[in-house]
Amino acid sequence: MKQMKKILLIELPAPVEQALTEHLKTFGGFEIVSLKKSGADIAAYNPDMVVAGSAALPLHIPGCPVLTLSFARPQRLGTLLRQIGQMMAQPVLYIDDIAIGAYIFKPQEKSLLRAEGEEIALTDREVDILAYLVRYRTAPVSREALLKNVWQYQEGIDTHTLETHIYRLRQKIEVSAEEPRILLTIEGGYCLRLPETAV
Repeated sequence: MKQMKKILLIELPAPVEQALTEHLKTFGGFEIVSLKKSGADIAAYNPDMVVAGSAALPLHIPGCPVLTLSFARPQRLGTLLRQIGQMMAQPVLYIDDIAIGAYIFKPQEKSLLRAEGEEIALTDREVDILAYLVRYRTAPVSREALLKNVWQYQEGIDTHTLETHIYRLRQKIEVSAEEPRILLTIEGGYCLRLPETAV
């Protein structure tokens, strides 16, 4: 069964919200959630994308693309739907940089940048894994969820490709890949220990 992508609509004018909701639902595969006000609990919805009115600023959700709309001039529905489609197709091109361990994760550049300037290149899959884990902060993400959302694998597929990618990522971000302190294995899944939660 295909997993629905969740789009959060926040503080949009009623006609825009209604038009986007109707059109996105006709495409199928999208769960649309509308919020009248932005708040600290937005990340708890685990959205795949956020479309917000400019009144909702500032808005930052780690690992999630945010499209902020200004209504100072008229918006074309076709243009908005095209933007949403592009951002949903390649979300890593639209998410902000974030600190992971001693690095700044730069998804748009597909790299990790150390404070002293050392840059480590990442593969597309490594970027997708980190971006997906960042969305869930310190909460464990199951192996099945990663395979489904990063590789689009169906349930019941037996593969070691995820473990191979995790090991290679650990070689890049950990002092010791055998004793990870940032990319952790927890409760049958994986999570990141981000700077604000590091001990």
